[in-house]
Amino acid sequence: MAIKIENLAKNKSSKIRKLIVSGLEIITAAGVPVDNLTVRRLEKMTMSFLALCDMNQLKKWSQISSISNGHTLRTREIITYINKNYEEDISLGSYDDIRRKDLLRLVGMGLVVKSANNPQADTNDGTRGYAIENKFGELIKKYGTDGWEKAISSFALDQDYIDNFYSKREIEKLEVQIESGISLSLDNGPHNLIQKAIIEEFLPNFGYQANVLYIGDTSNKHMYEYPEKMVELGLNIENRGMLPDIVAFSETKQWLYLIEAVHSSNPLNPERCIELQRTILKSCKYGVVFVTAFLSKKEFAKWLPEIAWETEVWLVDNPNHLVHFNGDKFIGPHNDSPSFK
Repeated sequence: MAIKIENLAKNKSSKIRKLIVSGLEIITAAGVPVDNLTVRRLEKMTMSFLALCDMNQLKKWSQISSISNGHTLRTREIITYINKNYEEDISLGSYDDIRRKDLLRLVGMGLVVKSANNPQADTNDGTRGYAIENKFGELIKKYGTDGWEKAISSFALDQDYIDNFYSKREIEKLEVQIESGISLSLDNGPHNLIQKAIIEEFLPNFGYQANVLYIGDTSNKHMYEYPEKMVELGLNIENRGMLPDIVAFSETKQWLYLIEAVHSSNPLNPERCIELQRTILKSCKYGVVFVTAFLSKKEFAKWLPEIAWETEVWLVDNPNHLVHFNGDKFIGPHNDSPSFK
């Protein structure tokens, strides 16, 4: 299941939302699987993680706590911290969800450690608490600094946990030909069927030799990307959860393609396009082509009222045609500020 960051903590203040989004980015960068978790479960997992870091909107990431400086919290204390710092009102009676759900994967990967007055204490021992593991704590302190990318690339992921997690849901893969000599395996599902068709049919027909710079698979959001090239084009990729499903660039036309593959959510509606302009595209000087792709006319019809003006729609079952939503040209960027609504 693809998680769209714009749905995360959307009812919270901007500072708290930014903190939660950043926390989730750290968790996923450390390899924690987020498959099949609802948006609410992701929020609670991330807020539990932030509580163990003793991280709030008044602190910098370099100031987080871990087990090395004695910051341990029991489950009820985690809820109390969350309610106090992250605009929540979670019942203390739900404390067992912290252990059984919210911290389960973090503990399983050794990123969060259990502590108690007696290290061999029973699971339900009242003194048992949780803390950020020391090496993970050192990694977290690098977040938002120039050293983050190097630190995460050298961080020792618990690959055994990750492999075992995904082996439980081993499914047939889709082989996608990215370019000559380069192919990629995507999970087999409706969303990735659309992505495969975009790469193998839409871009060859309408992309003017565009090169794919980014693909987000449903189980591995950043499985194929050229961050250096995206930065060179002026894209703000610090918050990569904001990226659409596929990013491509045509050297021939000097056009940037932002493409959403829509199966169950998130077409390029006016709000999404405006958000992309104000975040990812804020410093981009190239013309942008916005495209929403669907499997069929039937699927497209469900989302028709939401599609933004001055964007394109492409259908997998009619690959040689485009649906153009108004504007002053058939396909291409609109150099004047587009009127998406």
